[in-house]
Amino acid sequence: MIMRLAQSLGYEVVEVDDGDGTLAVGGHDGASALKVGWRPLIVEGYTGSGSIDRFAIRTRDDRHRRSLRDMRERLRFPDRDADPVDLAAPILKLLAPGAYGVRRWPDANVHIEPFGENRSAWWYPYEPIGTEGTAVIPTDAWPPPGEDTVAAYAEAIERGERPLAVLLRSEPPGDEQDCAAFLIDGHHKLAAYRRTGTAPHFLDIAHLADRRPCEPEDLRTVIGGDGSLEQTASNLMRYLEHARQ
Repeated sequence: MIMRLAQSLGYEVVEVDDGDGTLAVGGHDGASALKVGWRPLIVEGYTGSGSIDRFAIRTRDDRHRRSLRDMRERLRFPDRDADPVDLAAPILKLLAPGAYGVRRWPDANVHIEPFGENRSAWWYPYEPIGTEGTAVIPTDAWPPPGEDTVAAYAEAIERGERPLAVLLRSEPPGDEQDCAAFLIDGHHKLAAYRRTGTAPHFLDIAHLADRRPCEPEDLRTVIGGDGSLEQTASNLMRYLEHARQ
């Protein structure tokens, strides 16, 4: 079923046998975790509370974000007109073994959900203003530092170039208006697309696995004992714990 969905959305299906697992995405959309160095960096999911609909929480341990920054140096590739699987090769080597879908996703409809001071972000899908399309969750500072880099990409986009930012998600999107993806590379590119008013282009990688939620321990780790975040995530925590029984 999930393979057919992926193929219908333009993903090429790839079996990763030799990935080292230092970069991983687990769970299903609405209850997924992004891990770097085998430790959760971000968990996203539904609140079920009515006050907010979907949220993401990032760990307070900045070592994971630094590890992902270092990893990005290994993810650099030319944005040429090449097969998406070839472009994704450096990333696939870092992923946990399993099946993945890889596609070029041009002219994407997305909104960006940066983290606030309390390491959380939240949004309402289907809102007519501001949250149309896929929720892109940055893995680093947003807006990104480095004005010169953003300006250079903006000039290239205005010349007609379409550099690829990189998304990693827990499964192919069943509903583009209510799904989330982690931005693992290309923060400056995405900022440049927004500056020029151009729909962004992505290299989009989706995990293809059984629909099981992420581990409760992933959520506990990113919460880190913060009482307000525990309250925000209480319904998701109950769901995760029940699913593992």
